[in-house]
Amino acid sequence: MILGIGIDLVDVRRMEGIIFRWQERFLRRIFTDVEIRYCNNKKNPAQRFATRYAAKEAYFKALYPKGVEGISFLDIEVLDEKGKKPTINLYGRVKTDAEALKVNNTFLMISHDGNYGIANVVLEA
Repeated sequence: MILGIGIDLVDVRRMEGIIFRWQERFLRRIFTDVEIRYCNNKKNPAQRFATRYAAKEAYFKALYPKGVEGISFLDIEVLDEKGKKPTINLYGRVKTDAEALKVNNTFLMISHDGNYGIANVVLEA
């Protein structure tokens, strides 16, 4: 049974501007160390950060369709191993809420093209 669906689109140029302005302060508030290392080792880091940000937002929309306060972007970690589909690790309150709703499958699709990064999340019980 599908519990939730979320989608988000992020402008890579906007992400570049935010990273340029706030640098580590922004990155450490939104992304885990693993995500930061992964993105910074790619040709266009801002594009990778944008897709991960979109994935986190899409997950929030799928799990909390009416919105919620007091959750952290660091509670969602997007992993992308070469040759494998991207996956999500959950921590803290988001993990607790997902377990309470009996989420047993998460389907994540991420993509980027030029100036945009997009992500779609489907949660299944």
